Amino acid sequence: MDENNKIRLSREEIANIEIGSTEVSRTKQWALTLFFLLFIGIYPCVQMFYHQPFGEWRRAENVQKTIKAYETAIEDTSLLRRLLLSDVQRFMTAALHTGNEKVIVGNDGWLFFSGDFDYLINPGFLRQETLRKRTMKGVQPNPVNAVLDFDRQLRERGIRLILLPVPVKPMIYADKLGGTRVPLQNPSFAEFKEKLEASGVTVVDLTGEFGSLRAAGTDTYLKTDTHWTPLGMEIAAARLAQAVDGASGNATPDRRREVRNAGDIAAMLKMADVTRCFPQEKALISDNAPSPRRSSDVLLLGDSFANIYSLDAMNWGAGGGLAETLGAKLNRPIDAILRNDSGAFATRQLLANELKRGRDRLAGKKTVIWEFACRELANGDWKMIDLTLGEVPPDSFMTPDEPRVVTAVVLDATPVPRPFSAPYKDHVMSLHLGDIDGGTEQALVYAASMRDNVWTAAAKLRPGSRVTIRLEPWSEAEAEYGSWTRSEFDDETLLLAEPCWGVLQQ
Repeated sequence: MDENNKIRLSREEIANIEIGSTEVSRTKQWALTLFFLLFIGIYPCVQMFYHQPFGEWRRAENVQKTIKAYETAIEDTSLLRRLLLSDVQRFMTAALHTGNEKVIVGNDGWLFFSGDFDYLINPGFLRQETLRKRTMKGVQPNPVNAVLDFDRQLRERGIRLILLPVPVKPMIYADKLGGTRVPLQNPSFAEFKEKLEASGVTVVDLTGEFGSLRAAGTDTYLKTDTHWTPLGMEIAAARLAQAVDGASGNATPDRRREVRNAGDIAAMLKMADVTRCFPQEKALISDNAPSPRRSSDVLLLGDSFANIYSLDAMNWGAGGGLAETLGAKLNRPIDAILRNDSGAFATRQLLANELKRGRDRLAGKKTVIWEFACRELANGDWKMIDLTLGEVPPDSFMTPDEPRVVTAVVLDATPVPRPFSAPYKDHVMSLHLGDIDGGTEQALVYAASMRDNVWTAAAKLRPGSRVTIRLEPWSEAEAEYGSWTRSEFDDETLLLAEPCWGVLQQ
């Protein structure tokens, strides 16, 4: 009878009986409790001594942003992350062909930036619903309005606008993501191009030509980088030369040199030695192209696509970028304002700032070329920027004629991106200094805040810090650092101030 009753018990009832009869000695209870408390308590203490997060979180505008940024800073400076991330990422990439939130691993060792892919899957950057949602995020989302406003202001000065929206890599290499070899495009691009051309803006569209070369087996993009090959850049320069003055664009520099580098997308994988999975690529860049010249009648506004073979910090050589190559094809140097990232507004803002300071960068210009990556059409802030020429402001800020070491107090500092959180590994911050050498002078100072995805000492500065810093004219450093991604103050007074270049002293 008892045996029959036991058989009729459900499995859940049997499990409850067995669990209920489990006995754990008091010694084991204390040991397990102590182990658990040590496990959850020791790591936060170690982490606190290992690294005290700083940077963006301390400059956030409100409590919600402060908490979110602080949590992100803790995550990014985590000891476990530092110890495990590289090996885990290498395993995931090599064994599972998986990237991360920024990197998509394609076929045959091709890497893609997720932001470029997002441009293609966007249902249409000019759709009313898309524009409305992006407006709610606090940006001006319509590129057509921004381009036409820019064109109108240039036309008032007799200047022609040429637009170069550079295709992003997944548009041309969709087959490396399991798609087709036929070039892809965002659904709104045709409307965008049609509206601009109807208003007289010249749009240089490279999609078809790059697609034909891809079909023929010729690469116009680097395998592990977001940017084009020197050949792709030269094709763009030839098309621009033809658009500027009908030049054939066949002239090319007669001397080249080889550069080698692991691409910027490979660097986003955050491996200790990414070349173990993705070998360095090589490129042949121009070695004797003409350098930009401000007096030219052609002005190029460009982002990292224009910078990649011009800016040494991008590790693909210098002196052979879009501005130099276009100058060679036009047989005369051109002027250039270049800035990595934020192609939707950054270079226009730099141009406007010069004009507001009373420096007429548009004097004598006949043509302005505006180059930006196509992804900006879907995610950029297309600000309406005034190009009115202002007056030279009074000399109220310190502008040293030669290097000078001073002591000063940091009145304010702009945000600095976290290492590996931005597409570019180098960054320049802005500092507002006061109490210089105990006096009333102030200074607007640019300083390197991140090099090769490592924060510099300047990145740790906060309002109230007292520093010893070497100041020198910005004009002496602009050629090397002017194209780096830079954070600026929103204050109009500081925007119009003449900047210095600063290097912290030990």
